[in-house]
Amino acid sequence: FIERVYDKLVKQAADFMVSYRDKKTLLPQPSYDLWEEKFGTHTFTASTVYGALIAAARIAKLLGKNESEQEYLKAAFEVRQGILTYLYDEPTNSFVKMVNILEDGTLKYDKTLDISSVYGVFAFGVLDINDDRLARAIKQVEDKLVVKTNISGVIRYENDRYFRSTNDVPGNPWFIGSLWLAQYYIAKAKKETDFKEVHKWIEWTVKYAGPSGMLSEQINPRTGAQLSATPLTWSHSEYVTTVIKYLNRLEQLGICLKCNPLYQEKD
Repeated sequence: FIERVYDKLVKQAADFMVSYRDKKTLLPQPSYDLWEEKFGTHTFTASTVYGALIAAARIAKLLGKNESEQEYLKAAFEVRQGILTYLYDEPTNSFVKMVNILEDGTLKYDKTLDISSVYGVFAFGVLDINDDRLARAIKQVEDKLVVKTNISGVIRYENDRYFRSTNDVPGNPWFIGSLWLAQYYIAKAKKETDFKEVHKWIEWTVKYAGPSGMLSEQINPRTGAQLSATPLTWSHSEYVTTVIKYLNRLEQLGICLKCNPLYQEKD
């Protein structure tokens, strides 16, 4: 199967990602962000490209295509270095939202704190889960993007005005961002007590689901009422992903060897 799809899917996509990069930073050329709002070179997008090129290199190795493997690995590590050089802001201990390269070669930054930035870095393996830079960036998210009301929840980014329901909080909490925070703690967990934050965000998601179990895009930070698109497939898929990652991690750590029905079916 991999041999059949390699030339038309894997190689063409990987070759494009290798070539579609800025010559100065070696980061991906500008595109729209995952929120479909801003045009630039985003930390999240650059992280996905890094992860994709690593995956392409592994597939090339599997098929004995050594030159392609080395080309994709080289490009991936250049993208990673570009992220750490140009997109990590040491003074604020966070990853910037995006950068644009102006005609005179100067870099124009958007340093808005956005949970997708740090999520991309850990989800696609740019930094090891135990890297201090990652921990500090997550701390910034918890300090500034977790809503300080009795509803709680994680907003997408600072001063998010999309479907803004009140001006005394920095934005509305999204199921997606809240579950991303849970996924970080799942990956970081080493013992049973480390899952406290995971339980909190899974339970929070269930609490604010609709009576039928539907998850919306976001919720009102004062009332907990669902807002915007309902149901949102993305919210549901992140919930499913989070639960599967949780069960897999319990399995890996030997905490609950019979918790994951997928593993039981396989056995």
